[in-house]
This record gives sequence, C-alpha cells and structure tokens, in this order.
Amino acid sequence: MRIGPRVGEFWGGLGAMLVAVPSSIAFGVAVFAPLGDAYAAQGALAGILGAAVLGLIAPALGGTPRLISAPCAPAAAVLSALALEAAARGVPAGSVLLQLTLVCLAAGALQLAFGLAGIGRLIRYMPYPVVSGYLTGVGLIIILSQVPKFLGAPSGVPLADALAAPALWHWTAIAVGAVTLTVMLLAPRLTRVVPAAILGLGAGIVAYLGFALADPALRVLAQNPLLVGELDVTPGRFLAALAGRWQGFGGLDAEDLVQILVPGATLAILLSIDTLKTCVVLDALTRSRHDSNRELVGQGVANLAAAAAGGMPGAGTMGATLVNLSSGGQTRASAMIEGALVLVVLLALAPLVGGLPIAALAGILLLVGARMIDWRSFAFLRNRSTVLDFAVIAAVVVVAVGYSL
Repeated sequence: MRIGPRVGEFWGGLGAMLVAVPSSIAFGVAVFAPLGDAYAAQGALAGILGAAVLGLIAPALGGTPRLISAPCAPAAAVLSALALEAAARGVPAGSVLLQLTLVCLAAGALQLAFGLAGIGRLIRYMPYPVVSGYLTGVGLIIILSQVPKFLGAPSGVPLADALAAPALWHWTAIAVGAVTLTVMLLAPRLTRVVPAAILGLGAGIVAYLGFALADPALRVLAQNPLLVGELDVTPGRFLAALAGRWQGFGGLDAEDLVQILVPGATLAILLSIDTLKTCVVLDALTRSRHDSNRELVGQGVANLAAAAAGGMPGAGTMGATLVNLSSGGQTRASAMIEGALVLVVLLALAPLVGGLPIAALAGILLLVGARMIDWRSFAFLRNRSTVLDFAVIAAVVVVAVGYSL
C-alpha cells in the first residue's frame, strides 16, 4: 500500500518528533544541571521549547527541505561547560541564565551573518581533521558532564569527586541509567520502527517505577533529585521567568559582553558545521542540492527566536532527519509538523515530562556522546601519511576539552 504525500509528511514529522524530544529534554537538563537540582525542570522546558521553535522556523526559512532542526550535542557541550564554569566561580544562577541567553543570541546572530555574507559554502570546506577533533571533543565533554548524573551524585559535585566517592552514588540512579543504556544498545536488534531513545527512556522509566514500588520516597515528585521535577507551563509564570532573566542586563559592562562573544562564536561555528554536515548527507540520499547560505540564515533566525523564547539553540540533526526521510517526509511541511507536534507534547504532556528520571536522560546522552567520537580516526595511525592528520585531531580534542571549546 502506497503512502500518500500528505500522510507521509505527517508520519515523517511524527517519527522525527519521537527522536528529537527525548534528546532535547536531556540536552536541556544537562545545560541547567550545574545550577542545581531545582533547575532541572527549567532545563527540560528549555530543551522542548528549543525543539518546537527550531522545528517551526528553521524549515520555513532554511534551504534544505526535509531537514529536522533541534537542540543538539554541540550546543549542550558549549552551554553546559559555560554554566559549570560560572557556577564554580560562584556566579548567581540568575546571572548564569542571562549569560547563557546572550551567548545563544550571539550564536544565532552570527549564523545569520554567516549566511548573509555567503560564508556557508566556505564552512563546508573546513578540513576533516579539525571537524573530527571538534566533534570528538564535544562527545567527550558530554560524557564527562553526564557521568555524575548517571551515578546519581548530588548536583554540583565535580566529576573527580563523584568518581572517587562511591558513598555519593545513588544505586537506583545507576540501575535506571544502565537499563536505559542497555536497551538503547539493543534497540536496533529489537525493532527499527520505534526510535532507540524512546525505547531506552521507556525502559528507564519502567525500571524507576519498579524501584518506587519498594521505596515510597521515590514516588515523590517535589524535591526529588532523581527526577526532572514539575514543569510550570502556565503563561503567567513562564513569561515572568523569561522576563526575570533580563533583570541583570543593565549591570553588564563592555568586558562582560566581549566574554560572551567568544563562546557565542564557538557555538555558531559548531552549529553551522553540524547543520551543513547533515545537509551534505541528506543531499547524497535524496540526490538533491541544498543552499548552504540560505540554510544558515534560517538556522540563525531560528536560534535567535529559540533563545528569545527561553529555549535551547540547535542545528540540523542527523538522527531525526533520517527518520523523517525514511518515514515519508518529502518537503518542509514534514519538518514544520515535527515542530508543531513538539509544541503539542509541551502543552499536553508537561506533567509526565516532570517525572522523567535524570539518570535515564544521562544514559541517553552518554550514548550520544560516545557516538560523536570519531573512532575511525585511530586508523590514521596505521599509515605514515596520515599520522599528521591524527595529530591534528588529537590536538583539537585536547584544546576543545581543556578549554571547554
């Protein structure tokens, strides 16, 4: 039975949404985690908002039909490292949120400038060792930031302290995270109809509920460090929280704004690379040709809008895009349907999102980070002519991880 074009667009958008939402929630929680357990729910909300705004705006203005845009690992790596560093210096949470918002706005503005200036085509020709090193560095940053959450360590505990102190571990969290990881790894052998992240997250939830049957304390949502926490999506409180981020803007000086430009530029470049890399793969699969500059304009405007709405920035993502394509998505409509469905999830299922186990989200991100590492680059060591390429990759990784990109 042949699937009609309109039906295919819907199924493509639905499939992409199922892939994008779990990762977006996990990325948002990862970024807000350094601010304390109380901010996990805000992080989840930022992830979903980012997915909705990007899904609605990027395909409407971009130059690549069928491309799905959503919060991504490079954004999570840069922003979580920035939040962690600021929190370690004792910067108040409100000021950190303002800083993150300004960095996201700067990244979106720079992407828009890249597209208008015609730089999109140049980014595509960035040397492979540099791109490989950056993405591997992003993967390692994601992994290192999620290990304490996977172990159930209290918020704010550094990685070294979490690893050295088993007394801080929460074995329920470890079990839930392990179940999530295991199911995600086995998912391709079980079915290709349901995304691995959905299966893994579902298994993690079931595991948590199993432990909650034996421990009544795990059933409490409020002040539970193992759960995301209640999401407040009522318009009044949401707008008040969004406006509250800008209270400290008047206290910023020129030096503060300059410091925002560096991570903003880094984020803009990484998001642009991630997007255009996905566009090239999509071109090969569909025998089409995307417009790099127009795509960066669309991504820039979408990321500006996402940041202004309190959401996470993102890029064209490979996993959700491939699901959209294989499920019947043919035009921009499927990508916009994905964004609309994410918005439906936010409005209708917010209470359920608040009950997600943080360790399960950490398990998802550990696998995402591991898959971003370019394991094939080790093959460069076998040939003298490519040893220098490996050295460049290693140097970029060291710089990326050492200086948090």
